[in-house]
Amino acid sequence: MAHWEIKIPTVTADQRPGVQVFTYPAERWPMESQARSQARQDVDSADAIRHRRGAVARPEAIRAIWHETYENREF
Repeated sequence: MAHWEIKIPTVTADQRPGVQVFTYPAERWPMESQARSQARQDVDSADAIRHRRGAVARPEAIRAIWHETYENREF
């Protein structure tokens, strides 16, 4: 299944960098701009903040990657 992988950089209180990753199926979010917009909303959710243990997200540095299938994921 084709999907967007959205990576948003994070920074912890002690300035350690990280990345929070969101995935969005192309059938629901067919355009990159739609996936990016949804990620910007989701990154501020209570679950996302808890998942990154309070690290500050930097959505201005968002990165979108297109995948034709889930098997092609980058790690």
